[in-house]
Amino acid sequence: MLREAIEFLYPANLGWKCTKCGACCRDAEERERRILLMETDISRLKGQHGVGEFAVPISGREPFVAEMRKIGGRCLFLSEDGCLAYDRRALLCRMYPFWVERSEDLFIVRADGACPGVGGGKPLGEAFFSGLLGRAVAERGGV
Repeated sequence: MLREAIEFLYPANLGWKCTKCGACCRDAEERERRILLMETDISRLKGQHGVGEFAVPISGREPFVAEMRKIGGRCLFLSEDGCLAYDRRALLCRMYPFWVERSEDLFIVRADGACPGVGGGKPLGEAFFSGLLGRAVAERGGV
């Protein structure tokens, strides 16, 4: 939940339930998926692997400083049993299929309609999206 009032828009009456299909962890047929990492993501993931093993440095995409390494179009942490780094996964992974865009002082939460879980489950309300936005703002280090 956000501690301070931040103006944001979110998809009304949208249901979502993760189907645990792993589609978000690999390239889609029509596009390459990029899992961008912030310093906080790298710090969380470093425990099991060396940074160079899982991250490729990037520039010009602040606050993102690296991109998750993939093997054959799949995140290297994706196994047949699911994500090997689930408890430490990157912010973008924890937020998917949602992401936040900023337009001046307004935040807009968007959803990827290609996710098989979008439209499933009960409709998500303001509290869910406020929590999601709060997580993104906190990880990034503030508004």
